[in-house]
Amino acid sequence: MDDKTFEKMIGFMLGEKYKLEIHWSKADYKTEGVCILKDAYFSGPALQIAEEIQPNNSMLLDFYKQYYIFAENVYIATFAWGAVKYVSEGKIMLSDVTLSHDTELNRVPKLKDDDYLVIDTEDHEAEKHSQHPTYVTIVVNVDGKAYNFWNYHGIYRKAKDNA
Repeated sequence: MDDKTFEKMIGFMLGEKYKLEIHWSKADYKTEGVCILKDAYFSGPALQIAEEIQPNNSMLLDFYKQYYIFAENVYIATFAWGAVKYVSEGKIMLSDVTLSHDTELNRVPKLKDDDYLVIDTEDHEAEKHSQHPTYVTIVVNVDGKAYNFWNYHGIYRKAKDNA
């Protein structure tokens, strides 16, 4: 599957006003099913319209659009943080950040230090949020491209689907 078709399929659109990014300096997997993200922060256009980010909170991230080739069912991870520090208009630092998921999903690729997450917040304005408990999320590489796992693993999924 070529990159344009893939990006259209997963709805990956850079520059949207609802785009929220999560960056970090180090992704550390000391415990199965838990990734600790060091020096993590929120950035992106969605911060201009977002309500104040509260400390000691979490959000459910839905990676299924990108990771369904690896995960049989929905791939939801909990992104949780402790303290929140507004350092500029476009950057919010977070402490004690973890990304945790069911351990049966450990076959999905691990995050790298220079990856980041792009979250679609469009369905999470105040009047819609209660109807949408998860945030569609895409893993992006250092070059700003969504990982297209079909390039490497699509044959596996097609063979399994045809079995």
